[in-house]
Amino acid sequence: MTTTYLPSGTPRPEPGQTPGGFDRFQVTGDDIEEARHSLETSLDGRQFRARLADEPFSFRFASAGDERLSVQTGSFTGHLQGVIPWSKDYVVSWFRSGEVTIDHPGGQLTSVVGRPFLTPSETSYSFTMTPHHHGIVHLGADFLEDVATERHGGPRQRIVFDYDAVPDAAGLAAWQKALGAATPLVVGDTTKPLARHSAQVSLAHALLDLFPWQAVDVPEELRTEQTRKLRQAAEYVHAFADQPISAGDIATAAGVHTRTLQQLMNKHLGSSPTTYLRHVRLDRARQDLLAADPAAGFVADVARRWGFGNLGRFSASYAKRFGEYPRDTLARW
Repeated sequence: MTTTYLPSGTPRPEPGQTPGGFDRFQVTGDDIEEARHSLETSLDGRQFRARLADEPFSFRFASAGDERLSVQTGSFTGHLQGVIPWSKDYVVSWFRSGEVTIDHPGGQLTSVVGRPFLTPSETSYSFTMTPHHHGIVHLGADFLEDVATERHGGPRQRIVFDYDAVPDAAGLAAWQKALGAATPLVVGDTTKPLARHSAQVSLAHALLDLFPWQAVDVPEELRTEQTRKLRQAAEYVHAFADQPISAGDIATAAGVHTRTLQQLMNKHLGSSPTTYLRHVRLDRARQDLLAADPAAGFVADVARRWGFGNLGRFSASYAKRFGEYPRDTLARW
């Protein structure tokens, strides 16, 4: 197997090391076991298995960019399967030939040639690939989440995409146009830093336009491999806060018993599942009140929308959480 580093033969920085700016490298080979081992090691994967296909085996992987965003291409002319245990970054891929099937806690997805798809982040998933040629845009979590603040207007938060969404023709055309314009600047050896950053930002915005998403205010301490079950519970609450869900529903979504969920939430969040759900609903009610026209909006309507049937109790809970009554929030418009 051959590995080429550019520029100046400088290897990539190790994880956690101070970012070193632009980096380009490629790996090629024709030994399927070396290729399997290389991918398993570089992806921090587990249980990778590979087998030959009918055609002679070859492997290539190339990447150019930096810690914010890189564009990658690859081919693997054998069959490959394995498990990816954890990553906070966001990855959009497309297959020029072949396919991959991914099984993750939220379901299953199978690639379609030419159609971009997202691999799940901050969770473990298994995959099965046929011989293939693919492209990838790899976005660092901090970078994409910083760009997304320009859309949702809040602090940096985890972005939860709809992995089942299929881009429409207009969205796909816009993504391909943005990718075509940004790629030469992202991968160019002589691109000026500001020009590269601008291209990366434009591509991040194109991704946010391509798939439905929402920013979820999950505490940073939950964004670890060890606390992924609790994060899944919190994300379920944010996604379905407007529905009649219970603590049992939240526990089922996270794949744990209700009692276990109660213990985890008390330990890490200092609240029960029911209290956490109430706080999320209060936060949503506040957003609605801040956006409502005082001349046309009514506190009672907002309270009922978020499941608070008793207006007096809603006002008391709201004042305790935000230091003002709902009517005062509404009057700010």
